[in-house]
Formats: sequence, C-alpha cells, structure tokens
Amino acid sequence: MSNNDQPTMHGEFMGFAMDEESIGMIRGWALRQGFPLASVQNGGAELFAQMLEAAAPPKMVMVDLDGQADPVATVQRLVSLCGAECKMIALGSANDVSLYRRIVAVGAVDYLVKPLNPDLLNQAMATALKTGGDGKPVVREARIVVVLGARGGVGSSMVAVNTAWLLAHEMRRHVALLDLDLQFGTTSLSLDLEPAHGLRDIVSSPHRVDGLMIASSMVPESDNFSILGAEETVDEFVTIDNAAIALLIKEMKNNFDVILIDMPRHLFATQKRLVAMAHDIILVTELSLVGIRDTLRFKNALKALECGSTLTIVGTRVNASRNGQISVEAFEKGTQGKIAFFVPEDTKIVTEASNAGKALGAIAKNAPITKALHALALHLSGGEAPEKQNPLLEKMKGFLNKKKKSARDIEK
Repeated sequence: MSNNDQPTMHGEFMGFAMDEESIGMIRGWALRQGFPLASVQNGGAELFAQMLEAAAPPKMVMVDLDGQADPVATVQRLVSLCGAECKMIALGSANDVSLYRRIVAVGAVDYLVKPLNPDLLNQAMATALKTGGDGKPVVREARIVVVLGARGGVGSSMVAVNTAWLLAHEMRRHVALLDLDLQFGTTSLSLDLEPAHGLRDIVSSPHRVDGLMIASSMVPESDNFSILGAEETVDEFVTIDNAAIALLIKEMKNNFDVILIDMPRHLFATQKRLVAMAHDIILVTELSLVGIRDTLRFKNALKALECGSTLTIVGTRVNASRNGQISVEAFEKGTQGKIAFFVPEDTKIVTEASNAGKALGAIAKNAPITKALHALALHLSGGEAPEKQNPLLEKMKGFLNKKKKSARDIEK
C-alpha cells in the first residue's frame, strides 16, 4: 500500500478487524458515536502498525489479533508505539483466560472473543472511554431501537408506542419515542397528547439541530417517557435530512436510556444511516404471503448494510381464525428466519385504548396482547423474555403450524 492509498487515521477512534461480522459490529458502534465508516478498517495489527508510521495514534483503538504468532507480544509492541493515552481493546478467536490476563497485563484495556457480543462490545467500549486520559466522566449510551413495518397495516406504530410505554412505566427506563411520520404519525394521538412544533425544522437541516429546540419540541407523557412527533399538513412536501437525523440522535442519546424510533417503511431507502446507527431493528409483520415477501426483502436490505444491528421479527395480528394467515412454520421457512415474538389480534382492546388515548398497559395490563409486548420490552431492556409468553399464544402458535399451506401457495 502506498502512502497515497493508505487510509486516514481518525483522531478519536479506529477499529481493525479481520472478518466481516466483526467489522459490521464495530462499524455499527462507530456510526452511533458519529465516527465515519473509514474509522473501521478491514485489517489487523499489521495494518494498524503501518498506519502508526505516518500518523499519531487515536485516543481509542480496537485491534484484531487473529493471525499473530504471539498476540501478547503484538499488543505490547502496539502499546509501546501508541503510548498510555491510547486505550486499546484487543479481539481474537482464542477463548483463553490466561491469554486474556496476559494481554491486559501488557497494557490493553480488554480482550474480546469473537464472534462479538453486542452488549459486551458496548460494555468494553464504555470501560475504555471511562479510563480515558482526560479524566472526563462518560455518559452512558442510549439503546437505539428502530421499529419498522414490513408492510402497511401490520401495527408497527402500535408496537412502538406500547413497547416504549412499557419500557418507561414497567422497566423504569428513561425513554424517548421519535415518530418520523411527520404528516400521518399517530404516536402522540395514541396517548392523547398534542405534538409540539419544531420537529420539522429540526429534521429538515443539520444546521437547525439544537439541544434547546429538541427539548422544547418534546412532549412529556410522564417523568420517564417523552414523545417527539409532528402533525404537518398533508398538502406539503416534508424534507427529512439524514444528516440532521443523525445529529438529532447524537444530541438525544446522552439524555435517555432508550430512543425508540417509529420509522415509516418508505423512509428506509433515505434513512440507511439511521438504520445503521440502531442497536436493534424491530421488523413487524403479519403472517401472510405478502408478509413473507416483504420481510425477506427487508432482511436482505439490512444484511447489505453490514451495520451489526440486532434484527428481531415480531408477528402481529396473530389469530388462528384469520383468513389468509399462514402457519408459523411456513412463514419461517419462507423468510429463512425465526419469529421472536407473537402479538395476538385483539381489536376490541386496541380500539378501546385508542379511543381513550391510553397505552395498552394502562387499561389492560393482563391481556395477552399486552403480555406479548411486555416480553418484547423486557428483551429490549436487557432481560430475558420468558420461553412461553403465555398459554394462549402458545396454543395459537401450535394451531397455526397445523394450518400448513402447500409449497405451490408459498411460491405464488
């Protein structure tokens, strides 16, 4: 590699990994911090050492040790080249406690074993930041969750609103709900709140992103739950700038535990940067042939982004007697993936909650639909969802699996 071809060293953070999965995971973290894609390079310790010949080290670096004959000696050499101000996290395929201790002993902050775990990665990065040379305290990073409907009418906004409410009221998280449907969004209306003005100005240009404007545009539902939405006129074109959205999330993330984003599916093509920033993508779908097609299309698009986000598929409007609803087995075979959560159809309770301007958890805490969404909220909060959400859902799932469609129906 010539000097002209050599990538530029970023002053704050650099990541070096030898496999695509690790690159995607680290790149997702870097994007959420506002670092460029080029701050994560396809290469290992040798590439980092080569770049150090022409540039000062970053404040923090992650280095893949795979392929090194003596990983401990490699870390020791890199630490000596970088100095104590550069915080180094090593990663590799060897799962060896003794190796971990020796790597830390020669100056690394941590050693992570591949394949990388998102939570352990975030924890290691936070630890490295906390031990930074400037001694400044580090505010925890919010969990960014994007809720996306595979197609219209599947209840993605219902899932977003009620999951956010449960995270705030049941899990005691400090939650912000951002509704990016500026003209037809229903998050504020669902909770009988009047959206404030300002979101349109914020998302239209990066120059308008301001902390005070964001704070004044948010409407509190409770001490732990705030909503950022709008109701713009239907006869005007509304501009949503992806750079402005990225800055908005960056401004918000130090003030909340969870930022949940209700994103209309038509924005996916223009908001790939936002999707790449997310820790979790909740893809909401119904169990139908069209649901199979569109779920698979979004899965392929997300895979192409290589962002390291965790994809969770949620099946909604689950009803054994619904016409056109296919079996769980057929759906999962068609989409080449598992449905993580099943939300039963309950038109009566959903309508009652909507008319009252209340969350499902506030009026029907023990209803099967609420319990299903509670399991999703628990999952997002870092807890373990129960193996069986409730007997009714398990019974539905079993019944649906018996209603198998023929291979000819799936191919149509």
